[in-house]
Order: sequence, then structure tokens, then C-alpha cells
Amino acid sequence: MSDQVEPGQQPVYPPPATPPQPPAYPPAYGQNPYLTYGQPQPQAQPRPYPPPPQYGQPPQYGYPQPYGYPQPHPPRPAAVGLPKPIAFEAVAGTPFGLAIVGVAPTASGPSAASLVTGVGSILVSLVVGCFGAVGAQDGWGPTVSGAFAVLAALVGFASMTLGVVGLRQIQRAGKDRLTGRGTAIAGIVCGSLGLLLTLAAMGIAFSLFTTG
Repeated sequence: MSDQVEPGQQPVYPPPATPPQPPAYPPAYGQNPYLTYGQPQPQAQPRPYPPPPQYGQPPQYGYPQPYGYPQPHPPRPAAVGLPKPIAFEAVAGTPFGLAIVGVAPTASGPSAASLVTGVGSILVSLVVGCFGAVGAQDGWGPTVSGAFAVLAALVGFASMTLGVVGLRQIQRAGKDRLTGRGTAIAGIVCGSLGLLLTLAAMGIAFSLFTTG
């Protein structure tokens, strides 16, 4: 083929030679081989820090609640209702009724006070006997024991009076509303015993004083 070009024809040039490809090297350690050079890679977003605790509130510690498990609910308080009614009464002219509930019996106050004062009268009567025996030789025994004997007598009479009042109160109200009949009887007995012990202690104190 001749390189000469005839008049009126375009010269034919040979195609450009393909540049040689660079040799394929293995990707570097930690580099993604599927990402092309020059393509921007996404950067990891830093984890947001928790908000600071508000003023006046202590910071929350402990492990976070695992995802998917609900928070435990506080136990519900036990329902408090009215006691079971023992009777019903209809209200005339209305579709309503009146429920009567039972009331637990209460202890009688005078009965408890009678027992307390009765025990006190017994203790004071013992003090009367002790002072009468110790002071009989020196001459002051009957005087001091007599003063305590007056106190023991007053406490003993108060015990007997409160016991009688408690028994009458229980009898009027009924055993279903008031309790303490046994306590009132025990108070009357203790008050009477305190009076008897006081009289005996005074007798012993005067006998020791006269014989001494």
C-alpha cells in the first residue's frame, strides 16, 4: 500500500496506540478493594454524649435497660374496702338502700383503768408495810406509813369505783360493742386487796411501835 494520497482524498492515519495498563497490586491492609480511588468514603459519626444531669438531681448510675424488655411496674396497693354488711334497710320512696356494717367491739376504758389502779394500790400497801417495820424502832414508822396508807386507800377506792363503772358501761352497751368485763372484775379485786393489805400493814406498824 502506498502512503501517497491522491488529490481529493482525506489522509488515513493509524489509530493511536493504547497506553499500557499499570500492574494490579493487591489492596493495602485495611483498605476496601471494592472502593475506587478518588471516591469519598463515609466517615463514622461520633457517639453523642449523654446530657448532663439537671441541677439538684443526682446522676443516674447502673446499667441501661436492655432493649425490648419493659420496665417493671411498682406493685399496686391492696384494695381497702368496707367490711361485709350484716343487714340492709330500704329507704322509703327511693330505689336505694342502707347497708349496715358490723363494728368490732372495743375495750372499756374504765375497766382498764380499774386494773391499773388496783395494782398500784397493792404496791403502795407494800410500801406502807416496809416503812412501818423499818421506822418502828425510831418512832417515825407509823407517821410515814400512815401517809402512804392514805394514798393506798385512795388508789384502792378509785380502783373499785372504776371497776363498777366499767361493768355498768359494758352491761348497757352489750358484749358485742364493749369488752373488758374480766378486766373490771380483776381491778375491783386488786383494789380490795390493796385496801386489806394497807390495813394489815398499818396494824403491824402500830404493834411494832408500841412493843418497841
